Amino acid sequence: MNLDTEIIKAIDYSDNEDYQKAIDICTGIVNSNPNYDRAYFERAMAYLNIDKDNLAIVDFKKLLELSPEYPGAKDWYSRTLSGLGDLKSSADLKLSELRDNPDGKYGMGISPQSWAECAESYYKAGDIEKAEEILTEYFDVKISKVDKYVSYETAPRRILTKILIDTGRIQQALKESTIAMESNHKVPVDYELFIESLILNEQIEKADKEIESYVDEIQGGYENDNILRLKTLIERK
Repeated sequence: MNLDTEIIKAIDYSDNEDYQKAIDICTGIVNSNPNYDRAYFERAMAYLNIDKDNLAIVDFKKLLELSPEYPGAKDWYSRTLSGLGDLKSSADLKLSELRDNPDGKYGMGISPQSWAECAESYYKAGDIEKAEEILTEYFDVKISKVDKYVSYETAPRRILTKILIDTGRIQQALKESTIAMESNHKVPVDYELFIESLILNEQIEKADKEIESYVDEIQGGYENDNILRLKTLIERK
């Protein structure tokens, strides 16, 4: 059996959405060659496409035992764990990937988005202290090294602002959201967090002006659900 030829067949079946045939080929490979890592990855991905996430988890775990640095494995394993509700394990995997790639995946540079997603995963898992620890490390050590992924530069500050708002540290939230607004790469959520921080800090007049400007200039006159929520928040002040 030529393993590379067989795995290409499996990939072709997956590409054509015939996931069961892909799984059958990969199963045949691992039964005769249990250390062939590609088969575990391709079978796990096929399992995900037919909503058999629990079986995918088993394959991802085995794959990482065989090849801890297999491209994409930790990322997909983390996503699958998160989807199954194991938020802590998912966050731990994201952190492990960051630690294993201090200069970014494949040497492509520091990704602010990856650090933000890791911190957010810990926050969703209920570990606020760990989330803030990761963000502190990013701002203290990593932010100055961001190059290729500068378009995502507000992502970590956005997560920090959300944490600060949710934990009642509204003055600090306003400070962080103001910094995000100075970026040339801010996104709509950055505007909305800034406006919310203004409201929470009783800067209602400025918040009203920011909403008007945001809706007209960024949203083309459309008031999304979050803007309606912010307007309601103003009315309650």
